[in-house]
This record gives sequence, structure tokens and C-alpha cells, in this order.
Amino acid sequence: MRKSGGPSPEGALEDIKAAYAAETRALIGARFPIAGALFLAFMAVAYVIEWIYFPARWPPLSLCYLGFAAIVMGCNRAIRWWPRAALEVTLFGSVALAFTLAAYLAMVHGSGELTLLAMIGFLTGEVVQFPWGARGQTFAALSGVLAYVWALHVGAVPVLPLPYGLFALASHATMTVVGAQLLESYRFAAFREAAEADRHAAESARASAAKSEFLATVSHELRTPLNIIVGYTDLLLEGAFPSEAEQLDAMSRIHQQSRQLLDLIQSMLDLNRMEAGGISLVFEEFPIAAALDSLRNGLPTAWCRPGVALRWEAQDTAAPMHSDRGKVELILRNLLHNALKYTSHGSVTVRALPDRHRGRVDFSVIDTGDGIAPEDLAGIFDMFRQGTSGPPRGGGVGLGLYLVKRLTDALGGTIAVDSRPGAGSSFTVSLPLVAPH
Repeated sequence: MRKSGGPSPEGALEDIKAAYAAETRALIGARFPIAGALFLAFMAVAYVIEWIYFPARWPPLSLCYLGFAAIVMGCNRAIRWWPRAALEVTLFGSVALAFTLAAYLAMVHGSGELTLLAMIGFLTGEVVQFPWGARGQTFAALSGVLAYVWALHVGAVPVLPLPYGLFALASHATMTVVGAQLLESYRFAAFREAAEADRHAAESARASAAKSEFLATVSHELRTPLNIIVGYTDLLLEGAFPSEAEQLDAMSRIHQQSRQLLDLIQSMLDLNRMEAGGISLVFEEFPIAAALDSLRNGLPTAWCRPGVALRWEAQDTAAPMHSDRGKVELILRNLLHNALKYTSHGSVTVRALPDRHRGRVDFSVIDTGDGIAPEDLAGIFDMFRQGTSGPPRGGGVGLGLYLVKRLTDALGGTIAVDSRPGAGSSFTVSLPLVAPH
């Protein structure tokens, strides 16, 4: 069902960013086991070759390899336990790997240049294997630079001067960060385009479904009173009602169905004007009593049922309102029509309670009708939505409350509903005495 209003462009963009972040975390979690396995396999081959040619280094090699394996398997397990923390887990895992690699190269080989090359390779592998983006890659780059400095501190001997090595590593780190930013921009642009295409397709599908539902509902609602009008008219023309009482009853039914048909057409016209050009407001100052009197005097007699008492309760009706009088009356008219339509016995009460201190007026329409099921309350202000439980609610297409909600929002007000099946309903519209322009 179509809602009254849609998400703002800023809200839609935030939703896309959140979905993109979730996809990125899922992608990192899916890639990490493969990337970790490849890393361990590569390091195992390197260690075997080194063990063959430098067997004296096997004890520290074994410790380093066990350290790498522990880090990789620990990160893999952590991602399975906390999939939403995949980004953070892999980032801190990369820091641990960088420092473990630097420790091995510094303590076993004692080569600062080999450590420098290893850190350059480490940063390149990180940006290729994981879609961290610029911020994540910056974190990894800093860990690589710090690991290199720490390796020099614990015993690695640089062949080149320290500033040259730091400059080379920092330059490569900067390039990997820029590359990560470009990759992230490309991925996010593609993701956003796909997400917007999906959203437009969903909106088109909803619009098409709403249009089909509208045509089906309106066709049914128009045909029902027209069939009754045509049927009784044919019977009158054929002289099927000899007595005057029967003729008056038939004409009363024709009049009742004509009024229902007119109300339906008026609702569709209001909806068409609202959807085509928005809501145009004309502000004026008027007493609350004037709006209530206009509503009472213009109330069609066909709306009132025998056995249903219509009550009017108002306090301080001389209080002035500065708002759109026509829209206020239309809100109350739709609420009153809805209450009378679904109340077969008891009463319908229209109440107005101005509060000059708060600067607001509360209009309430309270009935003793069928009430609304709890599962239907969330959608009663949607277009074309009527209750799905309880007695059939014929004679409408579900536009009245939608119009009420749209007009109330336009006038800066709020609407609340309290209803229980079999206990009636209470709709309260709170409007400011001075509507915001």
C-alpha cells in the first residue's frame, strides 16, 4: 500500500549507505577465510624453502608460522561469532600480522630492507584482498609504517638511510590509500545505482499494484450504487410500486445511493487535486464555532441513521483559529462521515476543546460503532486501506482517513486513534490555533 508521503532523498541515501556497509562487512567476512588460507600457504612455502637452505632458522620460523596461523584462525573464528564486526576484526588482525611479520624479519633475518619490501607487499595485498575503503586502508598503512619502524628498533639493519626507507614506504602507503578510495568510490557508485534501480522498480511495482487496486475498487464501488439506482429507476418506470409509500421508499433508496456515489466522486476529486498539485492552503482567521456550525448545517441527512444520536460538545468556541478553514472542515467532515458510516446504534460525538495556553485545539470524533481490530490500526491512514477483520466495511475505497492524515500534517497537526473491536473508535486531531505558514 502506498504511504502518505515517502522517504526523503537524504533518508534514502542513508539507507543505501547502511546497506553498502552491511554488504562490505559480509564481503570481508566471506573473503577472509580464502585470503587467510592463501597467506598461510604462501608463507608455508617460503618457510619450507628457507628451512632447506637455512635449517638453523627453523625454530624461529616455526614460532612465526604458528603465530600467523593463530592470528588467521582467531580472526576467522571471531568473524563467525561476530559477523557485524568483520571490518574491525580484520583490521586489527592485519595490524597483528604486520607486526608479527616485522618481528620475524627483524629477529631472524635482521634485514631492514627486507622488512621494507615485506611491508610494501603487505599493504598491496591488503588493498587487493579486502574492500576496506580509504579509512580502513589508512589504518592498515599506518600499521605497516609503524611495524617497519619497530623492526628497525628491535634489530633490523637498514642498508639505505632511515629517511629514504620511510619515504618509500609512506609513498606506497599513500598510493594504496588513494587506490582504496578509488575502488570504494567505484563500488559504492555501482551499488548505489543498483540500489536505486531496485528501489525505482519496487516503487513502480507498488504504483502499478495501487493503480490496479484503485481501478478494481473504484469500479466495484461505482457499479454497486449505479446498479441500485438503475434497478429502482427501471422498477419505477415499469410501475412496479403501485402505492405512494413504496414509491417514496424506492426514491429514498435512489437518493441514498446517489449521495454515496457523490461522496465517492468527491473523495476522488480531492485526492486528484492533492496528488497533482500538492495541498494548497488559504489561511484566514475564524472562530471555531463558525467551522462547527458550517459542518453541522452542511451535514447530509442521508448520513444519519435511525437510532444513532449525533452529539456536539464544544468549549470556548469563540476562540479564534488562524488556519485553512476549508481544510479544517474537510478533516472533521471525513472523520464524521467515517464514524456515522460504521455506527449502527449508540451515538457519535463531535468534541472541540481549545487550549489557548498551549495554542492548540483538539477535535475529537467518538463513536460507539464496530471499532477497529489492533492489526488494522497501523495501516488505516494508508491510501485504499480498509479494515480486513471484523464486519465488511462497504461503501468506500479507503480514501477518507488518508485525506485526513495528509491535511492534518499540512496544517501542522497530529492525529491519534483509540479503538477496540466492539467498543467504538475515537479519533483526535490536534491542530495549532495559528497554523505554520
